[in-house]
Amino acid sequence: MAISFRRSDRMQKWLDWYAGDHRNPVNHAIHQACIPLIVFSVMGLLGLIPPKLLILGVPFGWPELALAALLAFYAQHDLRLALLAVPIGAVMVVLARHVPWPVHAGLFAAAWIAQFIGHGSFEKNKPSLMANLVSLFIAPAFLLDGLLH
Repeated sequence: MAISFRRSDRMQKWLDWYAGDHRNPVNHAIHQACIPLIVFSVMGLLGLIPPKLLILGVPFGWPELALAALLAFYAQHDLRLALLAVPIGAVMVVLARHVPWPVHAGLFAAAWIAQFIGHGSFEKNKPSLMANLVSLFIAPAFLLDGLLH
């Protein structure tokens, strides 16, 4: 079985749709800062939920499971995005363990507020999340795709 690095048509449509909602350069810059902060804070907050297991001496819990699910979703639609997300996601998960939960909660709230301000003040449209929940997975892919091009 050959490995395909071809992006699925569905992923390309999602990325194009997401790009269409993020044309303003100020809003785009806000998202470039805030999306990684949201992913990082979610990893930290998920780490608070038991159970936390040690598998071969490596901590494993909800953050790792969430990252694995996201990577599987990306791999299904664009293997290059998934491979780029692996080291970035792994670093986020490991670093998130060392940040207190109130910091994660504050980052999460501040980053979402900034994105809503970006859409309302600069983009003059509703966040993509309001139209389709898949944007929660496409937003990080959109940023990763920018690193590839």
